[in-house]
Amino acid sequence: MFASNSLTAALCVIGDEILSGKTLDINSYFFAKRCFELGVEVEKIEVVPDRYSAISSSVQSLSRSHDIVFTSGGIGPTHDDITYEAVGRAFGDGLEYHADTLARMRRIMAGAAPDPRGTAEQAAAARMALFPASATVVYPCEEYWVPVVSVAGNVHIFPGIPKLFEELVDAYLPGLVAGLSGEAAIEFTRALVGVSRWESEIAPVLDRLQERYAPMGIKIGSYPNWVPKQPTGGDTLSNRKPTVVVSVVGKDKEQVVSCQAELCQLLDGVDLGTTNKV
Repeated sequence: MFASNSLTAALCVIGDEILSGKTLDINSYFFAKRCFELGVEVEKIEVVPDRYSAISSSVQSLSRSHDIVFTSGGIGPTHDDITYEAVGRAFGDGLEYHADTLARMRRIMAGAAPDPRGTAEQAAAARMALFPASATVVYPCEEYWVPVVSVAGNVHIFPGIPKLFEELVDAYLPGLVAGLSGEAAIEFTRALVGVSRWESEIAPVLDRLQERYAPMGIKIGSYPNWVPKQPTGGDTLSNRKPTVVVSVVGKDKEQVVSCQAELCQLLDGVDLGTTNKV
């Protein structure tokens, strides 16, 4: 069991289409958002090409240093869908067809019925059920044949199609976190403060507060809120929205709110509320 305060996560996003700019990756945003809501700290997101060595190296490294590792992409029927094999190689595991997944595919999916010994089209479909031999396979969404395939205890392989990724994550991640922590997850709290000063002006205050609150697991962030210059009045702050939004994040809600109050007082800031959502 892990203490819920200590769970860390990483995501390996796989695909040449992401690195070439052809496809916008929204899975990493969704993954980070859901982890935040469950009190899991995402420490790293990597994007790698459709290359065996890149995928294997990434998941090996992430697995060693994080409690939860998800992958996204590269599990389809074509030549560049190599995630299962690359993850298997990373942990010295061969591949085997998974009988239950083949049966679910035949029952649920449209198109060619998967058959490793059938036509070229049927064999291509069957590749989507060719998993590392030691993998654990679960079906979080009963309406889909697509499973979550887990290897090495903490590497969990997901499809890259955003709708499938999101629904599978929603169905799978809360139970995974509860199982690892052995208790209800402690959520993060985020408090926001709007400040009508330049970021360089408030930096010394943020430095001091971050140093003081860091031992309590509090992180302070500063985010410029760029707005166009007003048509009259010159480059002043008096008639603008907050120039900077300061974020305070932590699992001790009382300390988060205390830090927020100090920021409001020291920076003449505006309380923009607290949330456990992104």
